[in-house]
Amino acid sequence: MPLDPYFRAMYLARRRDLIAEAREVLVDFVTSAVTRVFPWRRDAAKRALVESPARTVGTKAAGTAVAGAEASHAAPASTTAKRPLSVEEKAKRKTPAWKRQNAQKWDTKLYGRVGLEPPEVEITDHQVDVPGHPTVRVRAYRPLDGTGTAQPLPAVLAFFGGSFQLGGVDYTSIDATFRTRTADARVIHVAVDYALAPEHRYPTQIEQGYAALGWLVENARQLGIDPDRIGITGISSGGNIAASVTLVNRDRAGHPLKLQVLEVPVTDLTGKSIDMAPIREMRIPRFLAHRELVQVADAYLGDRTRAREPYASPARALTHRGLPPAWIFTAEYDALRLDGEAYATTLRASGVDASAVRYQGATHEAAIYTKVVPLARRWHADVVTALKTLHD
Repeated sequence: MPLDPYFRAMYLARRRDLIAEAREVLVDFVTSAVTRVFPWRRDAAKRALVESPARTVGTKAAGTAVAGAEASHAAPASTTAKRPLSVEEKAKRKTPAWKRQNAQKWDTKLYGRVGLEPPEVEITDHQVDVPGHPTVRVRAYRPLDGTGTAQPLPAVLAFFGGSFQLGGVDYTSIDATFRTRTADARVIHVAVDYALAPEHRYPTQIEQGYAALGWLVENARQLGIDPDRIGITGISSGGNIAASVTLVNRDRAGHPLKLQVLEVPVTDLTGKSIDMAPIREMRIPRFLAHRELVQVADAYLGDRTRAREPYASPARALTHRGLPPAWIFTAEYDALRLDGEAYATTLRASGVDASAVRYQGATHEAAIYTKVVPLARRWHADVVTALKTLHD
């Protein structure tokens, strides 16, 4: 079906900004080349390539142009600069720290426009030691109990999305999502604030997630959690980590997991399941989409040949027997749609109960737009339904 009107307008603007950013790169490349050969021609070269003194400068964060990234974590697609950026300013904008700071500010601004106000819940932060890797913070969200009792509740270990490079439990949209799902499903969310790439590469995030799962099981009673009703969830890159942690858990400890909920997940980082059809339909230039997808894998893995490893690409595990039942949600206008759906097929082939639902007219990041897009509210309701099965 056609792209939802709200998302159509959003992507038309994004496409213009992608083209503007590509033009900016071209201007810099040609100007640099001309300057090396004819230093005195630098200004003339710029005048020939730049039609207006007010240049559009792309400021999107890494990996946010196409599927595989979340618009909620993206900086504003463009800003109009009053003057050309200096070399130093351009270099600063390429640093992970600048991108994350910019992305978090934008996330707060965007969610204020498109997301519903989250409910109050009880929140506690904890530190989990990870052998051989950085300590990881986990945040436990518990629904408020109006009865005055504190009965053990089901729980899910949760992983946010952000192309492995952005996001965190302090981001407005991520925190709001966990709050809302905790309250509506009455399922405790234990969110893993895993380390980000490229400073921390695979398998750091997997090991942190596995350590967090062990900590959750060990401390379930103290956290008010029923240790026999624990699941795992993840969105986009977080879906990759969640799926991988289920594999690691099966292969190592075998802690009982009752379900996995994977939303727009990337399960094969080799790119074999990437579907460029929705990218073409949104008229995003293929080379720009390909560049972003490659950048995500490079940032996370460092060495892309590691994408063939099953804990990097859970779809490539030799077998998926023994994994928990899976609820997988995909979006029609997302290059990862076949990735998630193929993973459901693979799980079923190994005897795992798995379903895949594709939301028509939706984009990769559609689920956070609960204030302005009806299908986002339906998406939320379906996730809550999946989580409520932990009460059975």
